[in-house]
Amino acid sequence: LSINRITELPERLPSALQSLDLFHNKISSLPENLPEELRYLSVYDNRIRTLPEHLPSGITHLNVQSNSLTALPETLPPGLKNLEAGENALTSLPASLPPELQFLDVSKNQITVLPETLPPTITTLDVSRNALSNLPENLPAALQIMQASRNRLVRLPESLPHFRGEGPQPTRIIVERNPFSERTIQNMQRLMSSAGYQGPRVLFAMGDFSTVRVTRPLHQAVRGWLTNLEEEDVNQWRAFETEVNAAAFSMFLDRLGDTQNTRHSDFKEQVSAWLMRLADDSTLRETAFIIAMDATISCEDRVTLAYHQMQEATLVHDAERGVFDSHLAELIMAGREIFRLEQIESLAREKVKRLFFIDEIEVFLGFQNQLRESLSLTTMTQDMRFYNVSGITESDLDEAELRIKIAENRDFHKWFALWGPWHKVLERIAPEEWREMMAKRAEYIETDEYQSRVNAELEALGIAGDPDAERMAGMRIMEEINQTHFTGIMENILLKKEVSSLMSAYWR
Repeated sequence: LSINRITELPERLPSALQSLDLFHNKISSLPENLPEELRYLSVYDNRIRTLPEHLPSGITHLNVQSNSLTALPETLPPGLKNLEAGENALTSLPASLPPELQFLDVSKNQITVLPETLPPTITTLDVSRNALSNLPENLPAALQIMQASRNRLVRLPESLPHFRGEGPQPTRIIVERNPFSERTIQNMQRLMSSAGYQGPRVLFAMGDFSTVRVTRPLHQAVRGWLTNLEEEDVNQWRAFETEVNAAAFSMFLDRLGDTQNTRHSDFKEQVSAWLMRLADDSTLRETAFIIAMDATISCEDRVTLAYHQMQEATLVHDAERGVFDSHLAELIMAGREIFRLEQIESLAREKVKRLFFIDEIEVFLGFQNQLRESLSLTTMTQDMRFYNVSGITESDLDEAELRIKIAENRDFHKWFALWGPWHKVLERIAPEEWREMMAKRAEYIETDEYQSRVNAELEALGIAGDPDAERMAGMRIMEEINQTHFTGIMENILLKKEVSSLMSAYWR
């Protein structure tokens, strides 16, 4: 009966009916006496304002999402396991919920308070997009994931760091886009970073989420950075407003002007020069617009991180398009910067896994920001807003700097040989050598030697004849072949250009 134009149901339905799915109709009410055998009831996306006071006691799955409910019955079926009641107008929940409830979704309502005691069997709880100012002190013992983003939470339960869920993994609690103070966050981080901590993992996001921002036309946002635009230039940016993600980029530019970086006089000059480049380069502009898509969904540090990503993309774009073809020393330094940024991202991911109270944006940006000078990162800005809630310690930074420098001295030579932008440079500055190398590589792959190496590896492992294992072995051997051929041509060309010494260990 889903996706019809049903406006009402008969007063009496078949007594043996066990499943009733009325998704996407125009029903405004349900019969008071539904069949007692009913186990599954879905009225998702209708116009229902109230539910019968007494639902069939055997219902285990109830979906009343996307209706106009202002309240749920005080007594719900005792065996109910799944309750989906999101996107209604609920302001509260029944004081006592069914004791076997496992899945509860009441997101996108107007709930101001949750019952102090929730059924201990709940594994998944979604209370996001409500008006909660507090969470219960006692969370369900079986809880595995709780989504409480976009509420009015200013604090978290004092008992939260001591909560031990029954699941095999730490409970995951998401409280993004709530107005926590920095002090609250720092207190929680301190409690959740103690030795032997075994409590939940909490994901938060910094930012002022109460401010409603208006997206200006792109040409107006650009004018905020390029104050001396000629009318012709204004019209050019006005034409770009029809491009995909132009509005997101406009919002990004306005938010970028609110970041800590604007305290530095040269920052506006850098952004202005970059914008002039974007006006003349549709490919680079498209890349920047794509990165801007999610750049403004949280705090200003997310905006700064997106700007870093755009500058990194600009550096790669320049390498691919030939800016460094006659300046190989600059190309190698650009490659070193990208290598260092990849290493920073890897170490930031490691840190995120070790934290239990996390805003991932602050961790990733924090490492970039704090290692900017020691690693000579030219694409990174000088400031960030919320470093003090990143959870990064001085020992983290010392270890990261040392590990990255060791990795660069050891691995950059091999990494650069396989770097895609360098391959594009090779195709332009040494076309004959490139074609010859690619031909030899293809010829080797087609020889018996390649398959013999694959077979030998499989036999050594005792897994000959396994298609998946053969594919994995082939990929690994292909990596070795690529490394050999691409390293060979790199060394030859750099030697001819008299810049091979630039591949020596950089850090002392």
